[in-house]
Amino acid sequence: VRQHPTYWFNDGSIIIRSRSMSNGEIYFKLHESLLRRQSRFVQRMLDSGTSADSEVLIPPELGVQVQDLIALLEHLYHDSPLSADAPFSHVAAILRVSSPDQLDLPGVHMSARAYFVSMFPQGPQPFAHPSSHLEEALALVQLYQIPSIRKGIYYSLVTTSEFESEDDDLDLENSIKPDGLPGLSSTPRLILPPIDVERCRSLMTGIVEHFTPVLFTPPATPHMACTDVFAEKWMSLVITPAISNSGVCKPLEMLEQIKQIDWAAEGLCVACVREKTREWTGEQEDIWDKMDLWL
Repeated sequence: VRQHPTYWFNDGSIIIRSRSMSNGEIYFKLHESLLRRQSRFVQRMLDSGTSADSEVLIPPELGVQVQDLIALLEHLYHDSPLSADAPFSHVAAILRVSSPDQLDLPGVHMSARAYFVSMFPQGPQPFAHPSSHLEEALALVQLYQIPSIRKGIYYSLVTTSEFESEDDDLDLENSIKPDGLPGLSSTPRLILPPIDVERCRSLMTGIVEHFTPVLFTPPATPHMACTDVFAEKWMSLVITPAISNSGVCKPLEMLEQIKQIDWAAEGLCVACVREKTREWTGEQEDIWDKMDLWL
């Protein structure tokens, strides 16, 4: 048993006891009025009479991790509040510990959810996600039912990560847990559950089968001269870069790259440039919509 070095306030009015997996039980001396106002769990424990006066034990079956509780206190005491600049690990910890299944802080959970969603922009325009946390993010999306960013995270997994592991590399200690927590290793190699691996395979297959003929076929235009430009330039300006950068597996990015080529300087007329840009944008939207079927 030990007192937390930061969150033990001499003027605190309530003691929170939490069990650490490695360090035994940790005591926090906090301010009851703050916790009672924010946490339905604390309200229930104090009002039910199941806790000793001004002392609350967090039941181990809630699955509250000490590091998540500390992240929550950093937010509540304004040492490291939720913000647009907060790191993923901080937002994810607060999202978990504030959830109805853990300490149940509705207002905090809503804020954490909003910041979490903002970290994962969606298509059909190309986007960038925090790639080192995709597996954990997907588990949290499933756990807290956040469908608005689910498709984009799957797309990022397929296009930016090795989502499949060799059988002899599997380490169950480092697998994503159902509560969205990473494995126990200090440097975990996170592994997707089999059902998500299958979804990634399905998405990859759908993308490649749909986008390959689009990518490797020079487009036609109403003007013979412009069609000839595509026939002459498509290999060097589109296909070769796509092959070197695995562009067939990254359709949103590849189509955006095609749109950014100065086709007018290559000889296309203004009307054809405008028409083809609209078509490539439409293709991005079509692929984004079809991903729902491929998943």
